[in-house]
Amino acid sequence: MCQTFLQNQLTRIQSLLSWLKSLQLVQPWIIQLRHPFCHNDRSPKPPLASTDSLCSLDDAAGFSTPLLLKQHIHLREIIREIHRNLDIDELCRIITPNLIHFFRADWGFLLTKGHHGWQPMTISCHQLGIEHLTSLNRYLTSDFIADQLYQSSPIVVNTTSVSPTLSGSWLLIPIDVPQQSSPQNIPWGLVAIGHQGEMTWTQEQQQHARLLTDEIEVAVEHSLLYKALQQDNHHLKSLALTDSLTSLANRRQFDSYFTTEWHRLAREKQPLTLILCDIDYFKLYNDDYGHPTGDICLTQVSRVLTRCTRRPADLVARYGGEEFAVVLPNTDTPGGHNVAFKIRQQLAAENIPHKTSKVSEAVTLTMGIATIIPNHHRSSHDLLQAADLALYHAKQQGRDRIYVHALYCVNSDEITQEQVQPYSEFDCNHTKEQS
Repeated sequence: MCQTFLQNQLTRIQSLLSWLKSLQLVQPWIIQLRHPFCHNDRSPKPPLASTDSLCSLDDAAGFSTPLLLKQHIHLREIIREIHRNLDIDELCRIITPNLIHFFRADWGFLLTKGHHGWQPMTISCHQLGIEHLTSLNRYLTSDFIADQLYQSSPIVVNTTSVSPTLSGSWLLIPIDVPQQSSPQNIPWGLVAIGHQGEMTWTQEQQQHARLLTDEIEVAVEHSLLYKALQQDNHHLKSLALTDSLTSLANRRQFDSYFTTEWHRLAREKQPLTLILCDIDYFKLYNDDYGHPTGDICLTQVSRVLTRCTRRPADLVARYGGEEFAVVLPNTDTPGGHNVAFKIRQQLAAENIPHKTSKVSEAVTLTMGIATIIPNHHRSSHDLLQAADLALYHAKQQGRDRIYVHALYCVNSDEITQEQVQPYSEFDCNHTKEQS
């Protein structure tokens, strides 16, 4: 029974070696196991070869099966890690230490061609000093290496035979990315792997380096395409959410942001203030000065609104033709009133001529303010409608003024009658507005 068990185990080992040879992971001349029970004589049978003895025999022939297996596994892990990243910066950060570890190198990094020569794409895990980078740049810009950079095969640099000014032994592999390389056929980038002392770069190491560079080229191309796609999407999103004339948020962005802030402040039980602003007699302005000048006026007013709302959460939007909306999260009525008053003061300082206006010789704004602490039983449309109603009443009272909706008023007792009277027809201390 013991003999049968040993025969089965030996058969399995032979099958495994045959499979490894079929995958080209084992050299054809690897030592063959002989069947220990095939002797016809009755002489003592040789002992079974252990794994350690096999490895020692392979090492004696200059070949280590476990080491080769480990190297192939490591190679596959690096390739898998390369494919896992689409961000170009993260990709470069991952590749560099893997190159150093895989080739047991002292230096390993990615270079890209810049205005001042070849520069590392990322802070690398190596001890590369300025003198090494300067020497490497001098070598890469020489006439001797220029022709070789156009080829895809690895470039072996030996300090004694090739470049006495460049210390160490280097393996350089051009990174050729379609649509990204220089018009002068200079490659997009360069993989550089270096050792401090003299060494011979084997054919197997060069093949591994070329294989990794091929994967890097594909990954870099995908990363650059992904980055360009992100930029295009960001640009399209910006176009979709921004008013092209004033560069303010457009109506679509206002609706989305206003609803989002409503739900957030409903959870936090904090006030939300909305100011609707309308340029007084803007139709007459366009008729008298022309539409191009009217566009300039809209741009000037939008800059005033932006200067008066500096908090990150505040949003200024172009709500309609000459109508603007100011969203002020975490702001009560006095805070909203202060912002509106500041807008009125700064617009007066701009002194934009408007000779056809019926209230002033300069461009003015009429503003309606509404404030509420949002809750889930009401809609953001209620606050919008209240601010619009306040704006309507301000226009009815003669324009060029600020009007506060009494039913949508938080901490209104902080607004004194002396503050409001000169430029407002309604405040929170008056009789409540009837809808």
